[in-house]
Amino acid sequence: MTPDDQHVAAPGLEQHRTAVAEIWGKFCAVHGPRHILDGAAPAIGFLLGYSVAGAEIGVFIAILIAVALAAIRLIQGDTVRVVAISVLVILVLSLFVEITGEGRGFYLPEVALCVVMTVLFGATLLIGKPLSYTVSRRIRLEPADPADPAARLRLHRRITLAWFVFWPVHVVVMLPLYLADKVVILGTVALILGKPALVVMLAATWLWVRATREQPATRAEAV
Repeated sequence: MTPDDQHVAAPGLEQHRTAVAEIWGKFCAVHGPRHILDGAAPAIGFLLGYSVAGAEIGVFIAILIAVALAAIRLIQGDTVRVVAISVLVILVLSLFVEITGEGRGFYLPEVALCVVMTVLFGATLLIGKPLSYTVSRRIRLEPADPADPAARLRLHRRITLAWFVFWPVHVVVMLPLYLADKVVILGTVALILGKPALVVMLAATWLWVRATREQPATRAEAV
C-alpha cells in the first residue's frame, strides 16, 4: 500500500470508527445494555428454575424476577410503558408454558417469530420490494429521493438477503432443539441468538446503509 492509499484508507477507517461510536452512544442513551440484561435475567431465572424443579417453578421465578426488575426500574425513573412491556413479554412467554404444558413452550413465540421473519424477508425479495428498503425509508435512514434509486434498490436487495439468511439460521438452530425438547440448550442458544445478535445485525445494517449513502459525497470531495 502506497502512502496515498494509506491516506485514503485512514479517513475511511476513522469514519467507520466514528459511526460505531455513534451507534454505541445512541444505544447507551436509550439504556440498551440495561434492557438486554433486564430481558435476559428472567429468561435465566426460568432456565434455572426449570433445571431444578420443572417448568412451573421456572415460570414463577421468571415472573418474580421480571416484576422485581420492573419495580426497580420504576423507582429509577423508567416510564411505565417501557416497564410494562418488559413484564408483558415474560407473561406472554410464561402463558405459552401453561398453554402447552411444557417448558419448551417458553420459547415457542421466539421460534415462531423467526419462521415468520424468514418468510417475510424472503417474500419481499421475491416480489422485488426488499423489506430493508421500505423500513429504511420509513425511519428516514434512506433518503426519500435518492440520486440513483436503482442503485439503492440493488443495495437493499443485498441487505434484505442478509436478513433473510439471519432469520433461517435461528430457525435451523432453534427449531430442532425445540422439537427435541432440549429446553436448557434451547434457552442458552436463545440468550445468544436473541437480542444480542439482533442488536449487532441492526447496527451492521445501519452502518451499511449509511456508508453507501455517503459514498458519493465522499468521492466528490476527493475529486
